[in-house]
Amino acid sequence: MNENQILTRRRLVAMAQAMLAGDLSFLEGAAQILALKNQLDGVADRDPDFDAFVVIRSETDHLPLEADRSQWLTEALARLEPEFRSSEIWARSLAPQACKNLIARFSDQ
Repeated sequence: MNENQILTRRRLVAMAQAMLAGDLSFLEGAAQILALKNQLDGVADRDPDFDAFVVIRSETDHLPLEADRSQWLTEALARLEPEFRSSEIWARSLAPQACKNLIARFSDQ
């Protein structure tokens, strides 16, 4: 395994741990996890350890991520705030086991 793959795996594990610790939202984390998935060698398109994150992104892709919110009107973001909160609660109920699976699978052995 090359150094880039090792670093990508470490970043993936760190993100999964941050979501479990409450330091990274599951909505933001799902997008970041899926971006890293595309950089990993040997991960199938339909990988069960990533399915929860695919579902989260699919169901919330209409909500802007933190990096994009500066381009949105404050009023629009305020109207979406209840949906942000409920979506985060839903995602938090869906993804913890997926995070644990990724940590176990991609942690340095």
